[in-house]
Amino acid sequence: MPEAMNGGDLAELLKNSGYNFEGMGGVNQNFELLAKLPAKVKSRVSALKGLQVKSIEIEAAFYKKVHELEKQFEAEFGAVNEQRRKIVAGEYEPTAEEATRPLIHGSTEEEIKELNEKSEPDNGEKGIPDFWLTVLKSTENLGEAIQDCDEPILKFLTDVTSDVQLEPAGFTLFFHFAENSFFKNTVLKKVYKLEVKPDPEDPFDYDGPAVTETIGDKIEWNEGCDPTKKVIKKKQKKGANAGKFLTKTVKADSFFNFFDPPKVDADHKNEEDDEDDETQELLRADFELGQIIRDHVIPRAVLFYTGEQCEDDMFDDFGDEGCLQGTMILLTTTRMTMMMRTTSKV
Repeated sequence: MPEAMNGGDLAELLKNSGYNFEGMGGVNQNFELLAKLPAKVKSRVSALKGLQVKSIEIEAAFYKKVHELEKQFEAEFGAVNEQRRKIVAGEYEPTAEEATRPLIHGSTEEEIKELNEKSEPDNGEKGIPDFWLTVLKSTENLGEAIQDCDEPILKFLTDVTSDVQLEPAGFTLFFHFAENSFFKNTVLKKVYKLEVKPDPEDPFDYDGPAVTETIGDKIEWNEGCDPTKKVIKKKQKKGANAGKFLTKTVKADSFFNFFDPPKVDADHKNEEDDEDDETQELLRADFELGQIIRDHVIPRAVLFYTGEQCEDDMFDDFGDEGCLQGTMILLTTTRMTMMMRTTSKV
């Protein structure tokens, strides 16, 4: 039988396992309960903690398999999305047999008639104009980030794709652009790095894969075309230049700030700074946007385009209607965990 622990030993075990003592009265709310347990009961609780670590290790293995499963089906999803790209770009014209779905699912006959009667004359334009601009604007969080100055640029967005990396774990978003007068890049990448395994020093804090870092491409803006920066004039109040106006370049709101995320404080040197708290919030928002694009916008782009899909719907459509739906709930929960688990890693 393992050696019995006293209250102090158990408190130290809990503290080292990631449980803080800042609860009720400045200590863990169950500290007194644990301290009064008989030695044998404390030993049993300690054994349960050992089992909990084993359970966490199994959970990590599960998430690793899910990530591998996503990679396994990546080519099949990619083939479907490539056909979508061709239709959007006007490289492929669907046959009548391929275009039998109503524009809005569940429409009444009257609504379908109205949709058809309001068709404007065909001007010979190929594909689906402004498809991805409309998709992004129809996604609440992304739409809020798109400024008026971004829209002319996003009209050149021809496709959004993603792929999964296994070693090291992560995923990459690709924004494909037609040749344009705003920047030289034809593809803008955003890389998300994941940590799938629990931290051996703090296993009880594990709650699924965590995003550890995100890296965006440097955009090669043409002169005067960068919407992420603006020049302001500021009147000097003091010093030799008092009364004069000085110009200063500052950061401006723009969708394209998405490719210039805050840097991760890997050494946690600034954890006590208010500025670091703001950075953490920006990082969480950035991770959330990336996950939304990958898991919802890319696979269901047409539903955002038609207005049938919104972020509130993403997790409301699951019921108890069979094994497949249960599997989808499981995968969605897994991805949501990956999306939200950022605090301890960044």
